[in-house]
Amino acid sequence: MSEQRVCQSFEVREQLLQAGLSEGTLNSELGQGEQAFADALYLLTRMRFDDSESRCYWSEIISHKEGLALALGRDVGLRVAVCDYFMNLHPRMREPVIVEVQVLLQKERGALVDELTGLYNRRYFNDAIQREVERFKRFGQRFSLLMVDVDHFKRFNDTYGHLAGDDALQSVAGVLRDTARTFDHVVRYGGEEFALILPHTDAEQARAAAERLRQAVERKPVQVQGTAVPLTVSLGTATFPEDAINARDMVGRADEALYEAKITRNRACSYTEKSRQFPRAPLGLTMLFASPAHHGLALRVRNISFGGMLCQSSEAVLPGTRVEVVLAGDHPGAPALRLVCLVVRLERESEGGPYEIALSFEGLGEDLRRALVRLVELEQGGGL
Repeated sequence: MSEQRVCQSFEVREQLLQAGLSEGTLNSELGQGEQAFADALYLLTRMRFDDSESRCYWSEIISHKEGLALALGRDVGLRVAVCDYFMNLHPRMREPVIVEVQVLLQKERGALVDELTGLYNRRYFNDAIQREVERFKRFGQRFSLLMVDVDHFKRFNDTYGHLAGDDALQSVAGVLRDTARTFDHVVRYGGEEFALILPHTDAEQARAAAERLRQAVERKPVQVQGTAVPLTVSLGTATFPEDAINARDMVGRADEALYEAKITRNRACSYTEKSRQFPRAPLGLTMLFASPAHHGLALRVRNISFGGMLCQSSEAVLPGTRVEVVLAGDHPGAPALRLVCLVVRLERESEGGPYEIALSFEGLGEDLRRALVRLVELEQGGGL
């Protein structure tokens, strides 16, 4: 991490501590570098801004705080400066409510936590998985998703009753929470289905974690009227960005692996092992050849993956040709993406119709992978 990014995070942290936020909150919620500005504004306002916008707002708020102090002859505090800034100078809040921080946190927890199991709920999940996608785009940090389903749960409910079913869900939730790492996100996804978001976890580690969870549940039967009733779960795993390049597809891939596991039940399956091919995402962008032999030739991109692209062209480009292509940047003003590719397939469905050209990427590094994720998300949206 650069010295400048460390300095930025330290200064923001010190200002938040002076404003009364706790060390524990900052340790878990405050990111590094420019992410610290966005996280700081969220902690103070519960509004989300992108990194570059947040840095500008933060600088103006600190200047505004100093100006208020000079005008009033006393330190007004960071919270007052933030409130006045977003109400009067850059209106984003219309009717703010003053509430004690602990009361706010308690109410937020109630909105984000499942009442029966005490785990986070679907609303929290949607926000958390998108944050992990954002972390990958900024820092290249992989993460994995585990979808968990209790086996034969309807049969369990029909046999022992719904109250025993609630006990079973609480038992599984407790095992998942106790077995997961402290920084994993454990969620009741809905009904008898759970989800775990595992930061800094590759496909192999996710598969091992799923097997560990499966065995932990199997070892802890549910007590029903003094009788130990065995219970098992099936699990499906997917890893970002190898298996998907947006949050919606990530859930879909993990669900596919879960479906595979439920064919036999009491089993953990990995989407990475199930499908060795790179995930493809539809794209509707125009791309230009930069190579001398086909300079300026425009192609329409049909879909893209970390392995390559499928395009349509008005001209034929022979297989085996090595080309350089240019894609528009992932946001306005961003530099274009220049990719070295090899033509691996050339097809044409009809005489006079467009050529279909399959390109394979060469030397696709982490920076280009992150740029492609941002590009796909910008084009089609990555929310759930």
